[in-house]
Amino acid sequence: MITLIGKSLAKEGLVFTFYGGSSKCESCRFSRTCLNLEKGRKYKITSVKKVTHKCPLHKEGKVQTIEVEPATIRTAVETKKSYKGSTIIFRTQDCGFECENYDICHPEGLYNDDKCQIEEIGPELTCKAGNNLTEVILSH
Repeated sequence: MITLIGKSLAKEGLVFTFYGGSSKCESCRFSRTCLNLEKGRKYKITSVKKVTHKCPLHKEGKVQTIEVEPATIRTAVETKKSYKGSTIIFRTQDCGFECENYDICHPEGLYNDDKCQIEEIGPELTCKAGNNLTEVILSH
């Protein structure tokens, strides 16, 4: 997918979350290219193109053309569902605690009911609520 990002951020391998644009973006002729990503999702820059455009919103005054793909996301799933290569429907862990695993159990970039594939299996996690959880890397 082709989009635009501030010139200083245009580095292959950079992972970022797309939060949308400013109200000033609505009248820009590049808004359809610059704002073509899904809000709240994480993306990874796979290629940086040579083309730049002026943009008054970015510090350096320019945006650069890039190619992105959805980023993989580290999270926790029930251990009994954690098989590499399997497809799951993602659900955040709702245990009622804010613990050291909170950010893993509530990852940025995924929404409940997202269909995801387990790319990697990590360690089992200690859960204060007694859930059997395993750390995984998901693609969606």
